[in-house]
Amino acid sequence: MIAFIADMTSMKVLIVDDNRLLCWGLGRTLSKRNIVHHAVEDGKNALSEVRRTFYDLVFLDIHLPDANGLDLMPEIRRISPDTKVVILSSDGSEDNIRRALAAGAMRFMEKPYDNSGVMEALEAARPRKPASPLPDESGELTPD
Repeated sequence: MIAFIADMTSMKVLIVDDNRLLCWGLGRTLSKRNIVHHAVEDGKNALSEVRRTFYDLVFLDIHLPDANGLDLMPEIRRISPDTKVVILSSDGSEDNIRRALAAGAMRFMEKPYDNSGVMEALEAARPRKPASPLPDESGELTPD
């Protein structure tokens, strides 16, 4: 079996939320872990960012000034199929959770969020690459 390793510092994360304080706080959490991130406050700029650059993970609010995040999600996934999406919203109704997961969100996090949920989402979304083969007792390189 080949082991998988990846450093989270190679990740790129997009935060889409019109709450500047939330963007700042989540951005600070990511910065402490040396994770490259960018924040936008509306759907138009979110789609523009996803078209412009690849993001491993998008934290997406539902209620944006110009769009519903649940309606944006299929477009984000069409533009960038390998990008993971986490819905981060204070509107955790059963209908919204069901819609988010049915549309392909990897998880739904309710505001106020906790850092353990953010870390779990980052771990689940991080890019994976095969580890280098390790030498066995004879010095031969073998997969882990």
